[in-house]
Amino acid sequence: MGFVAERRPQLDGILAPADAAIALAIAATDADDPAADVSGDNCVTSLDALMILQAAADSIEL
Repeated sequence: MGFVAERRPQLDGILAPADAAIALAIAATDADDPAADVSGDNCVTSLDALMILQAAADSIEL
């Protein structure tokens, strides 16, 4: 998952709530980061942030 490796300061590849916050910021500014599009709908939205947060809590697998 390139999104995590590119954005997290630790570069550890582990999803964390901070990753969801980054995705939400991307969605709010209409920025484009294909790696943050975990839902696969070709745009970064709050759904992607939710899915990243759920994955960080081990509720879903991406």
